[in-house]
Formats: sequence, C-alpha cells, structure tokens
Amino acid sequence: MSESIEREKKYLVSEEKAQKLKAISKWKLGVVQWYLQDCSFFDFAKDKNIKNCRVRYMVDETGNEKWIVAFKSELMEGFKRIEEEYEIRPNEALWNNLIRTPVAAKVRYFISEKPAEIVLDEFVELEKPYNVSVKYLVEIETHEDFEIYEKEYELGNGLNYEEFDRYTNKNIAIVSSIPPRLIVEKIRQIMGVSSFKMMRRKDRELPIGKALEIIEKGEYGVLSTFDGEYPYGVPVNYAYKDGIIYIHCALDGKKLENISKHPKVSFSVIAKSKVLPEKLTTAYESAIAFGSAELLEGPEKKVAIFELVKKYSPQFAKKYSHIDETEENEECKNTAIIKITIEYISGKSRAEWV
Repeated sequence: MSESIEREKKYLVSEEKAQKLKAISKWKLGVVQWYLQDCSFFDFAKDKNIKNCRVRYMVDETGNEKWIVAFKSELMEGFKRIEEEYEIRPNEALWNNLIRTPVAAKVRYFISEKPAEIVLDEFVELEKPYNVSVKYLVEIETHEDFEIYEKEYELGNGLNYEEFDRYTNKNIAIVSSIPPRLIVEKIRQIMGVSSFKMMRRKDRELPIGKALEIIEKGEYGVLSTFDGEYPYGVPVNYAYKDGIIYIHCALDGKKLENISKHPKVSFSVIAKSKVLPEKLTTAYESAIAFGSAELLEGPEKKVAIFELVKKYSPQFAKKYSHIDETEENEECKNTAIIKITIEYISGKSRAEWV
C-alpha cells in the first residue's frame, strides 16, 4: 500500500497540439480504469470501511501488466488530493464486479517525469461516446509552479476547479456493455502486445459492440475445437450473457473430449449473408470470438440453462427462472453445458445490400 498527496492540473488540447506532444513523448502506457461504487469484496477496503474505489489496469509496450486499486479524496485547495493505492492480481470475483461498471480506456503518453510528471491521455472509443466529450487531455502533476510548464508546452491556463471535476476520469467514464476482458484486450492490441493481430481490412472491421451484438442475436454459431491433430467445427445453439457463451450438449462426445485437452476455442456467427452474383462477391456481417472453454457445474449451470430456454423457448422461461442452488433438476442431470469465456472478438462486414 502507498499513500500520497497529489497536486495536479488538467488541460484540453487540440489534435494538432496532441500530435506534437506525442512526437516528443518518452514512452506510453495502455490504461483502463473502472469506478466501483462497492469495493467491499477487497479485504483492505473492509478494514477501512471504504466503498468507492478505482481499479486500474496498465500495460506497457513490452507487455508488462499491473493492476492497482486506488482510493482518492475529493479535490482540495491548491489542486491537492490524497490517494491510497494497493497492487492486486485479477481473479474471477474482480472480473465479475467490473461488468457494467463505469469505465474509461486510454493510451497515456509520458512527456516528462521529473521534476514534473506531464502526460497526454488519448481516450479510446468504446461502443458509445463518453459522458464528457473529450479525446485528448494533458495532466501536470508537480510541487512547482504550474506556470513554468504551461508556458514551456504552450498549454494555456488549464481547467479551473469546476471544470477539473467535470473532466475527471470518473465523470468521463461510461457504463459499457463491452465485457472488461475485451476492453483490456483492445488496449493490449493498441499497445502491440496482444497475440491477436489487428484486422487488415479496416474498412470492413466492425466495432466490438457490434460484434457482440451479432453474437448475442445469432440463431446458431459454429464452435471450433482442436483434438491435437485436426480442428473440429460443429454448428450449435447457444446463449450469450456478459462476455460468456453458453452451449448445451450431450454428456459426452468429441466436443467435450477436445475441450478437456485443449480448452482454447473459437466461435463464429454469421448474422447476414447475401450473394451478389453481378459483383462476384457476397454481402455479409459476421463475428468470431476466441476464448477458454470449460464444462460447467453448480449454480451457474442453472443460469446457463435459463438463458438458453429464454432464447429458444421463451414461453417456458418462467419455469426455469428460479435458481435453487441446493436442488439439481432433470435438465441439469441430463445436459452438459459448455462455458466459453470470451477473451477476444472481432467483427467484419461487407455492407452492399441490394
């Protein structure tokens, strides 16, 4: 745990100014920040009776990653505030608590570190605009006179107290439908450290939100597993919820055999397809997700069955809406459920509908 008193100011800058600052930056960092209203699942938060906190993910250009939980005071006179930080490791409880939590993603360029830390934040678009319209924001943190650096970098006077509060990351952040793992992977990709390559045809790339919509609304998808020698693709019914794909199947079979040995899988869905013979092409919309698959047991298996029934037989959804953790019904006994945790997704389209 570390505690410090910050003294910082913020500055809105133009595209032209941002490009000049990028050109002289020393290094950069990919950052994702979530703002939680209830942080009681952290032991150190319980001890201090703290509720609100910020969870920050950081990755540098070599792939080094760090997760930090921070508790900040309100801004005080002299642009000061107290901050406590704790380094953590992500676990399933954290990932679940980050779902649909206000979030902001950005690339941070370090212009100077001593005697003043001067950074340029470039905000990364998610599936909808941020709560405050902003693309670039400069921050100066120093114990010296801000004017020295305002003149050196031609930044102007910066934001006043009222504006400062408006342009805090907490107020900029949005509640995103994009699962936290996918936001992290997007930043890793921007930083050039993801194992997933950028799509070559940018003109046909769909936003993550649209790709997830295709997965969510698709009638069926193709699950691809690997047996160590050959890939194995099979069309299946499925349900999607909060970054998870649920697939029901028999209690044994090749899919389950493959997953037990090679849990990494892909899952593809085609939303639209129309052959355009006069153009020698096809108009389409599709998405492909990559992730880790496992055989599901326990209460979440009942959640998965409910999601599948709700999607394909909604007239029976009420019957399956009550989840009793102590009771195993016939559907659970006679059905296997595969859970795919999506780690990366891409969508592609050729929109030439006639």
